[in-house]
Amino acid sequence: MKNFICLFIVLFSYSAFAGGPWLNKKKTGFFQLQSTFPGGSYNTLFIENGKESVLKNTVLDYTFQAYLEYGITNKFNVIATLPYKLVSTQQLNDSLALDDGSLSGLSNFKLGFKYQLIDKKIKLAVSLQSSLNTTSANLNKGLATGYQANTFGVYAHIGTGFSAKLYSFLDFGANKMSNNYSDFIDFHYEIGYQVKPSFWLAFTLDLRESLKTGTANDLRLNQTGLYTNNQEYFAYGLKASYELKNKIGFTAATFGAFSGNYVAKVATFSLGIYKKW
Repeated sequence: MKNFICLFIVLFSYSAFAGGPWLNKKKTGFFQLQSTFPGGSYNTLFIENGKESVLKNTVLDYTFQAYLEYGITNKFNVIATLPYKLVSTQQLNDSLALDDGSLSGLSNFKLGFKYQLIDKKIKLAVSLQSSLNTTSANLNKGLATGYQANTFGVYAHIGTGFSAKLYSFLDFGANKMSNNYSDFIDFHYEIGYQVKPSFWLAFTLDLRESLKTGTANDLRLNQTGLYTNNQEYFAYGLKASYELKNKIGFTAATFGAFSGNYVAKVATFSLGIYKKW
């Protein structure tokens, strides 16, 4: 896979096998700790219409996050994500480059509620998802740990298990952003297969399309690709999960891009550990 993209800029980043219309039963849950790291620093961004932008700085972007799903009832779950970011820039011997710098802090805290409408062969659920402006920024250096805006989204989740070893689902939603950021629509498709009793593989497709409704435009963030307005992508990914008998599991993932707008062109990987109960 030649071109890669970090998908953890997505407003509702997905855990290894999160998402879909399947809910945790009452008083059961899923908790994961996950880290996302680049293959190296980047100095190229995908730009819409198949273009690219070469930056005057190199950028590093690391993410650490905690993710929780919990069943309030058999049909009603709460979902929360707490991400922490480390970002930095370094000049490329260009007098017009941004000053070197680094920044760490919380990214956008995410909270959602999912309700199951249909629990038959075809399963259907809906969710309300919010993302809060719990971020830090040093705009003079083009650094931000998240979107400087609040987001509210409405999602539908539909899927099925074709057999005990094969599943597929689609999540799609519309999101409203504050602070003059553009609203956007979001799609996530996933198909997974049980290779062995404890080992799953999944292939994903992700699409984010900006509706270009906002006027926010910070040229300094455009020089780093860190949480700019009108970010978009069409991407694919491969995810793996291995679970022990005590319901502790390990996850790994990587993602590649077909196209994008103001997102990094860099190899990105994630590793995680989770517990079910």
